[in-house]
Amino acid sequence: MAPLWGRHQRFQDRRESAAGWSRPTRKEFNMSKNDQGGRSLSPRTGGPVDEPGDRTLRDPIAMAVEIISGEDPSIAELVAFRRQPIDLKAAARNAKSLSNEEFRLSLSKELGDRDYDFACAGLKIMSLSLVALTAIWPADDLEGAEAKLALAEQTGALHHRRDKTYVSTIDATLARRIRWKRAAFAVPELMLPPAPSAPQGDSRGLSAWPLERWDLTQGLELRGGPPAYAHTQVTAWVAFAKAAPDLDNLLQRARKMFETCDRLIALAQRGPENASELMVAADAARIAGYLAAAQVMIWPVHDRAALAIKKEIVALINLRGEIGDPVHMQAAVRHVTADAAWVKSLPADARDRLNFDWSELV
Repeated sequence: MAPLWGRHQRFQDRRESAAGWSRPTRKEFNMSKNDQGGRSLSPRTGGPVDEPGDRTLRDPIAMAVEIISGEDPSIAELVAFRRQPIDLKAAARNAKSLSNEEFRLSLSKELGDRDYDFACAGLKIMSLSLVALTAIWPADDLEGAEAKLALAEQTGALHHRRDKTYVSTIDATLARRIRWKRAAFAVPELMLPPAPSAPQGDSRGLSAWPLERWDLTQGLELRGGPPAYAHTQVTAWVAFAKAAPDLDNLLQRARKMFETCDRLIALAQRGPENASELMVAADAARIAGYLAAAQVMIWPVHDRAALAIKKEIVALINLRGEIGDPVHMQAAVRHVTADAAWVKSLPADARDRLNFDWSELV
């Protein structure tokens, strides 16, 4: 997919469909490189603007790293990857929408229907991929910070405020998952403006008064009920779920990106003229490494070789904790790993084998 920065392009105002795609409305506007916005990671083919009927299901993480898809990226490619405008709000909304549809489709399937199990798996995989992207990509601005905070309230292990009249029922496993999620979506507090102000005496529009910085679920189909769209796309979602990437290649990519990151930081610390550029490239390599690690842990390939690769990713991420990588990136991999154990195409006994020994540093 071609990047959308540095060019003037005419877009239609679009309303997202339940699939995470978009429906054009009549209103139009112009967007230039100076406008706030980002690169949407909705399912698409190759072009920057979709045409009706020209859509395919693709891994959002694979789309995001297309700029550095080669095995030996240059400094310029890494810098371009880091500076591409990713629309984290669109990614967060699509993640929630796909998760809702996966739940609806699971309610409608008949017991033992493997096609529906794989279709649910496809929805879950794409949703978790968008969750990982939203969590791992740094919050470069307020839009990204709001996307992270909003998605944290709508994904993963939920922790509702405990009624003081009830005994505590939270166990160590749930507490750990909640801690990982909080760390994965944490943003620097200093970058956040005050929350929406409360209405005053002469305020009106109280029925729609904002309760939070950004409402992730506004306009999305409610969770539950009949499927909104996936029941007509079962074949496509089954094919997506079965098109798993090569996990060993992703493991090697993660290792290479982490080594690239460490070397670029060491080179930048020597004070060359392009030290700042090297640091940006190092950050890009680190992000690409964590995205590759997340892909390995999300995709439900369940055989002895795949399980061994996943364990190597666990050891690699534990080591990155000792090196001192950003906590939100380490926690993001832990968070999506815990949720990926519930992908419906996995065998019934798989969940017990997908519990890993994570370092308590995070």
